[in-house]
Amino acid sequence: MSNPYLLDDGSVIEWVDKETLSYTENGFTVSIWVDFEPGFFDSRRIIKSSSIVRWDSRPEGCPDVIGVDKSKEILAKVQQYYQSQNRKFRIEES
Repeated sequence: MSNPYLLDDGSVIEWVDKETLSYTENGFTVSIWVDFEPGFFDSRRIIKSSSIVRWDSRPEGCPDVIGVDKSKEILAKVQQYYQSQNRKFRIEES
């Protein structure tokens, strides 16, 4: 759907559809739900931190649960992505 956003550590963020970002690093992938802020003229996005719980895909033998620290790291990278695009956003904590 869009060009991948490559981070310095080699991880990648890209749009899957209008409500889903994909975050990938070292064979791990998680889908992140993103919603629009209510209101006709508000273009701000809402990043749903509650969607960062389990890896959608992972290397064989690795746990599927995403720990709290890793979840925070992924959210920080998503924030970096939005800031690089000059887009308004907020994070909805779970």
